[in-house]
Amino acid sequence: MNPAGNTTTRNNYANWMSTTPHIDSLKVGELVWPGCHNAAMDWDIGHSFPESASANWALCQNHDLLWKMRNGARSFDLRMLLQNNEFKAYHWKIRGRLLKEIVAAANTFLDENPDEFIIFDFNTLHDEKDNRFDHSLFKEEILRHLKDRLIPYSNKYLSFAQLRKISRKQRVILSIEYHEKFGSELFWPAFQNRWEGSTFVSVEKLAQYVTAVMQNPPSFTYPWRLSMTQYTAARGPTKLTKEINAWFDMESYFLYRSSIISVDFFDESRLVEYCIGANSRLVREPHLKRPFK
Repeated sequence: MNPAGNTTTRNNYANWMSTTPHIDSLKVGELVWPGCHNAAMDWDIGHSFPESASANWALCQNHDLLWKMRNGARSFDLRMLLQNNEFKAYHWKIRGRLLKEIVAAANTFLDENPDEFIIFDFNTLHDEKDNRFDHSLFKEEILRHLKDRLIPYSNKYLSFAQLRKISRKQRVILSIEYHEKFGSELFWPAFQNRWEGSTFVSVEKLAQYVTAVMQNPPSFTYPWRLSMTQYTAARGPTKLTKEINAWFDMESYFLYRSSIISVDFFDESRLVEYCIGANSRLVREPHLKRPFK
C-alpha cells in the first residue's frame, strides 16, 4: 500500500506539536513522546501465504507510518533487515515496510506539517543470511533521502522553539545502534530501552516493572524508550488498551516521568491525547518530570 493514499486523521492530531500552546519551550529530552513499537510492522501492508498464516505473531500496528504520523505518533521503533539488497523492517519471521516507504512517509508528513518533529529509532540492524549488515549502504540511503531533515546531535539540548529557529527543514531525530561507519553528527546514539524482558509477561508483572522504572527513570534530559508490550501464545502482540489508558492517564505520575512511550496498536488507546496534556502541563509544572526527593 502506498502510505500517501491513507489520509484518514482522527482528532486533528496531525500538527499537535506546533499548535499546543507553549510546549515549544520544552527540550527534546523533556517531551513525552507518543511512540509506536515495531512501527513498520502493520496490518495494512498485507502478506501472502505462507507469511500470512503467522502474521498475527509479528504485526504490531494496525496502520502504516504516515497514518500514524497524521494521527499523532511521533516516535517510531524500527528494526531493519537487509534482504536481497533491500532494507526492510522485520519482526520475527515476517517482513514489513521497506526503508524507502519509511522515509517517504516522513517526507510526505513533514511537507504537510513542517513544524512537527519525529523520531526514527533504528535500534536493530540485521542481515538475513550471515548476520552482516551493510552499514555503509544504509547510511548512504538515509542521507540521500533525509539528510536535510536530520537534526544534528549537537542540538540535543535545545528547545523545539530553538530548533525551529535554527532550521526550517531539520525535524527528524535519528537514533541508531552504534557502528563505526555511522560516524556522523546526524546519527544520534541509541536510546536506552526499558522492556520487562519476558515474552509472556502477565499484566500484573508488567505493572510492577513499569512502577519500578518510573521510580528511577534512565534520564530526564535525553530520550529513552519504554516498550509497553505483551505477547500471548495464542494471539501474539496484545492490545494493552485498557492498561495504557489507566496507567498513563492525566493523573498518573508514570505519564509525566516518561520519555518515549512505545506501544503496540498505537491507535487503540488515548496515548496521544494524554501525551499532549502532559506536555502542556509540564511547561507549567516542570517538577512533575524530576526525580523524587
